[in-house]
Amino acid sequence: MKLELVYSKIIHPKAPYNFDYSVHNPSHYPAPVAMWESGKLWFSFRFKNKLLGIKFVNKGSVVSPKILIKLYAKTELKEEYVDKLLKELNYKFEFDKNYSEFYKEFKKDKLVGGVINKFKGMRNFCVENLYEYLMIAILLQNTHIKRTVQMTNIMLKKYGTNLEFDGKKIYSIWKPKKMLKIPESKLRSLKVGYRAKNFLRATEDYLKIDEFAMRNLDESKLRKKLLEIYGVGPASVDYIMNGVYHVKSLNVIPPWEAKIYSKLLDLKTENPLKIMTFLDKNYENYKSLIIGHLFMDLSWKHKFEKIDWMEKLLPF
Repeated sequence: MKLELVYSKIIHPKAPYNFDYSVHNPSHYPAPVAMWESGKLWFSFRFKNKLLGIKFVNKGSVVSPKILIKLYAKTELKEEYVDKLLKELNYKFEFDKNYSEFYKEFKKDKLVGGVINKFKGMRNFCVENLYEYLMIAILLQNTHIKRTVQMTNIMLKKYGTNLEFDGKKIYSIWKPKKMLKIPESKLRSLKVGYRAKNFLRATEDYLKIDEFAMRNLDESKLRKKLLEIYGVGPASVDYIMNGVYHVKSLNVIPPWEAKIYSKLLDLKTENPLKIMTFLDKNYENYKSLIIGHLFMDLSWKHKFEKIDWMEKLLPF
């Protein structure tokens, strides 16, 4: 599907805002639904049943942020639609989020102060909607990155939509109703194993909920609702709440992550419960933000200079 440029606008996120740290996470596996290079981001985006190509270009600085947003579509977009789309992008990328209280509280912290200052202006972001996030989570289950990339590419080529815009080719993940028309046997023929069943069961559960109405739920009700989706467990629900819903949630530490947390927090224990106790005592409601900053710092370091101990601990 070839898309044409139909709209451009400069926006000004709330300062401080660090573009690259707010649109790219090196720890995410390379799914061809988005492309990043320093100062630029291209991604597919489905909004109100329209499939778009979107490009962000950094035109400002951390203290004076400015982003050029370009929208690519099959046809012209109505003004009302664009207004709602820009509000949705604001939600997805936290353009107007204010983290000043967090910076003030921990900028001098001995453990994380340096990292917080280094990544000042970083925002949480999530390109995917809830359904797309669930599909990616299934592709990541119990395997290594090379295998996940292989399965992702096969699934996208077979059932996704290929978008061409601004000289890039990027896929969009299949729609839920399209997935339910595919027999489990056909999915299994693509060598995705037990995930074939998971794709279908999670899709059925997703179609029973309203992911946008769920944004208005309090944390406990949101958690309960997400846990009703097939395949979403206590650990993955934290990822979804932080990523898709921007709720700073950290209630479970998987054993493999506990080993990394132990290194990041300079602790002598790898016991998830003891690590959680440490985080609760020292960082309380900010613990997921603290871990997010430490993990991002580690991910960017690992991107350019492979860290041996991290290579050994990653479950890939």
